[in-house]
Amino acid sequence: MNRRSFLNATRGSGLALQACSAGLQSCLRWAGMKTDVGVARGFSPAVLVITVALLAGLQTTRAQQDSAQVEKRLASAQHKATVDGDLKGAIEEYKKIVASAGNNRAVAAQALVRMAECYEKLEVAEARNVYEQIARDYSDQKGAVAIARERLGRAPSAGTYAGMSSRRVLTLPAFGDLATGGAISSDGRILTYFDWATGGSLVVHDLATSRERRISDSRYGGSAAISRDTKQVAYNWNSNQLRVASLEGSGPLHSRLLAAIEDVLWFQIFDWSPDGTWIAVQLTRPDNTSQLGLISAGDGTLRVLKSSQWLGATQVFFSPDGKYLGFDLPAGESNTSQRDVFILAVDGTREVRAVEGSSDDTLMGWSPDGKYLLFATDRAGSVGLWAVAIVDGRPHGTPELIKPDIPRRALGVTSSGRLYTGVFLGDRDIRVASVDFETGKLLSGPVKPVQSFVGFNDSPSWSPDGKYLAYLSRRDNLGRSRALGIQSIETGQVREWQPRQLNYFQMPRWAPDGRSVIVSGRDLKNRPGTHRVDAQTGEATRIGDRGGRPQLSPDGMRLYGDRNINGRRPIVEYDLATGNERTIIERDNLGPPGLSPDGRVIAAVASDGPASSSVLLLIPVAGGVPKELLRVTPPQWLDRRIVGWTPDGRAALVHMLDKGEQGEQGDLLLVPTAGGQPRKIDVGMRVWGGFGFDVHPDGHRIAFVGGEDKTELWVLENFLPALKASR
Repeated sequence: MNRRSFLNATRGSGLALQACSAGLQSCLRWAGMKTDVGVARGFSPAVLVITVALLAGLQTTRAQQDSAQVEKRLASAQHKATVDGDLKGAIEEYKKIVASAGNNRAVAAQALVRMAECYEKLEVAEARNVYEQIARDYSDQKGAVAIARERLGRAPSAGTYAGMSSRRVLTLPAFGDLATGGAISSDGRILTYFDWATGGSLVVHDLATSRERRISDSRYGGSAAISRDTKQVAYNWNSNQLRVASLEGSGPLHSRLLAAIEDVLWFQIFDWSPDGTWIAVQLTRPDNTSQLGLISAGDGTLRVLKSSQWLGATQVFFSPDGKYLGFDLPAGESNTSQRDVFILAVDGTREVRAVEGSSDDTLMGWSPDGKYLLFATDRAGSVGLWAVAIVDGRPHGTPELIKPDIPRRALGVTSSGRLYTGVFLGDRDIRVASVDFETGKLLSGPVKPVQSFVGFNDSPSWSPDGKYLAYLSRRDNLGRSRALGIQSIETGQVREWQPRQLNYFQMPRWAPDGRSVIVSGRDLKNRPGTHRVDAQTGEATRIGDRGGRPQLSPDGMRLYGDRNINGRRPIVEYDLATGNERTIIERDNLGPPGLSPDGRVIAAVASDGPASSSVLLLIPVAGGVPKELLRVTPPQWLDRRIVGWTPDGRAALVHMLDKGEQGEQGDLLLVPTAGGQPRKIDVGMRVWGGFGFDVHPDGHRIAFVGGEDKTELWVLENFLPALKASR
């Protein structure tokens, strides 16, 4: 169309011109331009149309920018409260957000809820006033009002429905694990969990009789699922086998191999289809991608439904009709601490995002009739149980709050509508003790240096001058959000960093320069590697492509780590200046390297499986024949995940476990490198060696992870009537 035709067509539409003129007046006023009729009439109709379109686009862009800015301000205030511990400063930030929210009532209500929670932590009465303000002035914001009323003790909300109740069902024995292996049967009678006190055997617990049966060949498993008819349990064994055991009868449990998955680092079992024909699994491939798939319960064949980034789903449940899978995934490749919930048709034809937003959402299950998808989210400040209606595999309507304050770990929803969750308690955390390493006797302590996020701190590492302790701090039992903590030993002051260049990191260790910390992690492009984190700014810089448990040489010029190549784990040296890589040793079942203080020798543990001996090796960095320093045989074995050193390099430290009749017991052993008998190091409590330990440069103190875990099974009952009442 030429210019004349365009103008004629535009002049021919009086209604369009009237609409454009009205829109132009509004847009011009928004833009601060003159809006008298004479000026407006000076525009040709074409210019009117184009101008209105451009200004409308500017309005949309500005709205998007405003929304992003609000999210950034809310995140900043929450960071100030939860990471910096500055509750008063966070309250002031929330006040500013409320004052500037204008017509955005959702933002104002969210900021008020978080503000009230800060007041509660400060034990200030003002919290009640804020909750009353929310309940009084924000009736259209149902989630915020439900939380406010619950905190005020009022009745008229789904979250405080009189018939709903939550109770503890069972306290698991020490080292009982519901984190991945926990599953509940559809009738609520059978619970499965892994018992790491006996090497990780799968326990089948009858909640009615308290009788337990075990599957001994399930050691080194990690996930399980019970069929809907409660006749079979599926679990993974070693790293690639899916096994099935019959639960019928009362005799010993025996399993059969259903599938051996090829080319996989690890896989996890989630759920059985209602008709018992499929088992939902997630595979982690050597290229660090995840695949969601179905394994036939008949012949063990695998059907891959979806591929995603390496973290994958934390929960996957079949819908009651078996047509859909619900699951949660990271919201984006650069955002691993925020998840959304999805629904995928089992035939792979359709996938929809059921729950999304700036919150962290975790799937909890389906209502028994399939009409609601249940999820845990922090969208209202604290983690609560919410539900969204589902029609034909799609979300319908606005999500509703069912109950505030609930753990994220769901074992499943029974056919009668009970939701079972795992609650992780206990005091396992970083401890510091003074020890006489010549005799192995405890001199003082242990004491707990870190007082925030108790139960979720590990991987302690002393700075070269001994003035600071670096550690990893997890924000929940799923470990999706984490921070690098650096505590001053002299003042107790803590700095915490969540490096913006990384979407995940682990295993912090001080660099020899004392100004940075080395971590293994993934960048925003999801590439694994080794990164240097500045201790003063929290900025992360990539220094190597390998993950594992990286360590720098004393001069900081070479990086040592392990790699996984088809089941073999060679220890390699990476030259940071040239990029050259050299294999130092390659051996089956070899653990990560522990570099000696002088950088000349590597200590590492090798084993040949759970029924074989394990050996502590001294490996020359320059090459040569490894020296066998210590060998133990079952029921004792050496934990190959961490090997440490005394500061003078005269002895290596290793964690030895003993699976005797009393369950798994662990000790730290000091093994002289020049020969001589190993001696136990008394630190005053049980040591969790796989979570890290480090000897202070003064040679008298040791930081380690100790204490006891406590895991409980809880059930939420009669919550579906509360949801229906709110509708």
